[in-house]
Amino acid sequence: MAEPGPLRYAVIEITNRCNLRCRHCASTSGAARAGEFTLAEIRAVIADIRALGGEEVTIIGGEALLRPDWRDICAAVREQGMRLLLITNGLLLRAPEDFAALRDLAPYLVGVSLDGATPASYQTLRGVDGFAHTLAVLRRLRDDGHPQVNAITTFFRANLREFDDFARLFDGSEITWQVQIANRGGARFGRDDFLDRQDYAWLTRRMRDVYVERPDTLHLAYMDDFGYFPIDPKLRFLHQTWGGCIAGVELVGIRSNGDVLGCLSLADPFVETNLRQVPLAEVWQSGRFFTAFREKERHLVGECAACPFGQRCRAGCSAIAWSATGSLGCNPYCIRSLEIAEVLAGA
Repeated sequence: MAEPGPLRYAVIEITNRCNLRCRHCASTSGAARAGEFTLAEIRAVIADIRALGGEEVTIIGGEALLRPDWRDICAAVREQGMRLLLITNGLLLRAPEDFAALRDLAPYLVGVSLDGATPASYQTLRGVDGFAHTLAVLRRLRDDGHPQVNAITTFFRANLREFDDFARLFDGSEITWQVQIANRGGARFGRDDFLDRQDYAWLTRRMRDVYVERPDTLHLAYMDDFGYFPIDPKLRFLHQTWGGCIAGVELVGIRSNGDVLGCLSLADPFVETNLRQVPLAEVWQSGRFFTAFREKERHLVGECAACPFGQRCRAGCSAIAWSATGSLGCNPYCIRSLEIAEVLAGA
């Protein structure tokens, strides 16, 4: 059995309440979960994370700012000496005191979700007229001097072809554009919403183009669902040195009711246990899914098993592998795989 290392990163959902009902939401956020943690319980979990080696905690929802004590929770992360990341849809950031509180909390990163590149598409995808406000929030956070302000775009079928509109929107803005793809964890997300391999190939080519064409003016951040070990030199910025998914290896996800997963992008079948029943230190030591995540290289199948980088890559992002194949051991959403298929098709 693989021995656990330090728990370096944690993502804590402090409530599943949300003021939106986005269909691509992996948590199917809207209503609060039954038995959501109290402030005292969250503080205790944050202390446990630090004791296990924690370096960084990301606070999310639902919509995290719907919880009245969100400032106290964020402060608890900072008091433990860990980096604080806060993810929000930004729609509740209006009062000057909220922006002042964020400046005092000094988060390492503030991420604001923006999935439509125009007012019309934003309203279609999120159900509210929030495009202008969200952009204004991003600019205000930038102007307030936060070290990293990310506009987070989750791509799926409905907004994929807006890529170039997003690129123009953030070019020269000094706001980092964080790109990720939706997985199939949420109940509102249909099979036809999920990007297919051709969509994924198109998206990675567009990412290559803007990375090469605008390296100094468009700040592009990519998540772990893009990779791995590409052949094209112009794509090697996308995880040329990928070391494997960190879910359950260096990362833990904690839902607002205390359910524990390797990553909050994973679905219900991967819930390890509940922290009201088992202490985090015990879960981290011997959780059954955590053990599987740490030994993924032993369970590769298909093209991942045959890949020369398989033992290092370990089938890429676990959430995307599961969404695509129902297995943790094979991930067709891989740039190297797509490149090889293209070469073989032309042979």
